[in-house]
Parts: sequence; C-alpha cells; structure tokens
Amino acid sequence: MSIKTFSAIVILLTGFAIHSCTDNFQANLETDPTPVVYGIINPDDSIYSIRLSKTFVGPGNALYYSKLTDSIYYRDAHVYLEVQTLDGQLLERIEMTETEIERRDPGIFSREPNYVFQTDSSQVHLKPAWYASQGIPYDLNLKIIAEIPGTEEPVTSVTRLRSKPRITSPRSAFYKVYFYGENSFFMQWTDDNPQGYFEILVRLHYTDVFAYEEHDMTAEWVLKGIQVNQTSSPGGTLAFYSYYFRPENFYSQVRAAIEDDTTVLARVARNVDFIILSSNQEMELYRRIYEMADDYHGAGYSNITNGLGLFTTYITNGVYNLTLGEQELDSLSNGRYTGHLRFKKW
Repeated sequence: MSIKTFSAIVILLTGFAIHSCTDNFQANLETDPTPVVYGIINPDDSIYSIRLSKTFVGPGNALYYSKLTDSIYYRDAHVYLEVQTLDGQLLERIEMTETEIERRDPGIFSREPNYVFQTDSSQVHLKPAWYASQGIPYDLNLKIIAEIPGTEEPVTSVTRLRSKPRITSPRSAFYKVYFYGENSFFMQWTDDNPQGYFEILVRLHYTDVFAYEEHDMTAEWVLKGIQVNQTSSPGGTLAFYSYYFRPENFYSQVRAAIEDDTTVLARVARNVDFIILSSNQEMELYRRIYEMADDYHGAGYSNITNGLGLFTTYITNGVYNLTLGEQELDSLSNGRYTGHLRFKKW
C-alpha cells in the first residue's frame, strides 16, 4: 500500500494579503523558505518514499511560483533514514536517493518533475520478520534527517516502528460474514504498541457483467470509531480494540463507493477483505487538527523539528477473502441501500 492511499499529500502555501495606506509598504515579505517533510512509511512495502519540499513567497500570484521547480524543491539536499533502539542506539543508517517519479495529479503544483527521496527494502531493515529472525525485539524508532545546504540545523523527526496488531476475531477459519442474528460480524484485536491509531479498510471485490464482457472490480472505504476495552491479565492490563458492523452502515458504504452504471446488466459479489491500519498517535493528531483547520484559522499539526509536515509509520494486518452469507447477499441485491446497483444473490 502506497502513502497515497493512507493520507493526502500536504499542501502548504504561505501568502500575505495586507492593505496599507502608505506608499512604501512591502506587500510580500522576504522570508527564508521553510522545509516541509511528508512521509508515511509501511515497513512491509518494497519502496520507502519521503517528500521534501519547501514553502515559498514572492511578488505577484503564488500560483506562478507553484509551477517553478526551484520554488518547491531544494537543490543538493541529503535525506537519511536511521533505525534506532528506544534509548537512541543506532542500528542502521541509509542515505535515500532523490528520484523522479510519475507526474503529480492535476493541481496547483507543477506536475513534473515530481521528486521524492526513496530507498528500497533491501537497503534498510524495517520489516518485523527480519528482526524476529535475528532475535531482536521490535521496539524500535525510525528517524529521518534532512540536511539542506545553507541551513544551520538539519530537519529531523522520530517515530515508532509498529508491530502488527494480533487479530482475535474473526479467526482464519471464519469464512462467512453475517450481519444479522445474535452473533453478528465484528473485528477484535490486541496491540502491543503504545498510543496507537486504528482504522479499518474494507475492500469489496465484485464483478460487473456487461452485454459482451465482464470486469473484475474493487470498492473500498475506511472505517473509524474503534472501541477500546481494558482487560486484566496476569502480566498486567491488556487492551482489546473492536469494531461492530451494523448492516445499515455496511450497505450505505457500498452505495457510496459504487456508482450506478446503467450499462451494467448485473453485479456479482465475490469476497470481502477487512484490513486493520495501525499507525502512531501523530497520525491521529495530524488528521484531527487538519479536519478542524478552518476553526483554527490555518493552524496545523507537525512533528517535524526545524520544519513542517508529518513523518510516521503504519502497518497492516487483516482477514481476507471472506464471503457474505445468504441473507447478506439478499440485502445487497434487494435492500433499500443497494437494490439499485443490480447485485445478484449468487
């Protein structure tokens, strides 16, 4: 899973619109640019990416400067990743490579060149399985260091590498999804990491049937509102995280995720994946603050020292290829939320 699917890229513009009755007032103040770092690292990925850019200000229209490479990128910057123990002992250090990737999506910034700093998983050990094979506890921090010519102090940030959440329900032998009845479908897991932030990615796989062909399709959405319960155990207190699926919520999410296409003759639901997204507390703070950005008049959250932005990690664990029960397929086909989408009961 790429960083694009977990959160949107940070866009930071600095502008001033000040009126004055004097003739010698400078409307655009000359200031040094501020580094902006954005990176969400999943250790299970094969490529790790960090975006390093900068704020800008200048006379005239700011949209003009957003199209200039020199306005948004630093030249000759060096970006490093370090793996450290929680007490600061250095285990690994790797320099990332500035890489031009595919064009940006259309927007205010220049679509190309599109630069990020990257390294692959063969150059630095971040995966939990590798540390398990070495007998090293996965209690580790990941640090980013960006050295920028002309600046006195490096841009840095430290975040926690997370172990996978342990799913206790549904278990691997659970193949059917039932929303109705006494034992309706729910997810539950435990987690050893402190101060976690969790979401559930639901991915519905289905087939669109047309007059002369069929297309395999995927619809997905993210669920929040995770419940937390504390349970005493011989070793201390254990936290259980859970989410209970109500049928009306599931089918309304399907309706929002799938467009009504009149050229589709029928749709067939194949299976459903439920994937836990586990991240650090800075992800929760970042998202909450930016959801309230209008109320805070542009104030935001950042965990970057000598800069702005967000640097964190996440990891996933899930149950895959579950099928819907007979009554659930009937509701998908004939229910008030999804009846118009032409799903079949088979």
